Amino acid sequence: MRTIKPLHFSLMAFLFLILISSAVAADIPKRPADVPRITIAELQDLQASDKTVIVIDTRSASQWQRATDKIPGAIRVTSNDELQELKKRVPPDAEMVTYCT
Repeated sequence: MRTIKPLHFSLMAFLFLILISSAVAADIPKRPADVPRITIAELQDLQASDKTVIVIDTRSASQWQRATDKIPGAIRVTSNDELQELKKRVPPDAEMVTYCT
């Protein structure tokens, strides 16, 4: 398990958790305040568990290109269409965590 450096904290402070279960067709929260948030420690626990965890980077192309900190293995998703396609390819019980800056 890789330790997250303090420098990564500011990037990961905006982590959001979207649980994908058998109700994959559930609505995506309409407001940011409606999205459950997790801490860095909770993300690390998820990644260390037996669960499938998909980390999604939602930054714009320019933000992503300028970024010096990126979560290894994160998938960049920039539209709802891309998210819907991704949801078709992951197990229904996978945990999906999104982040941006």
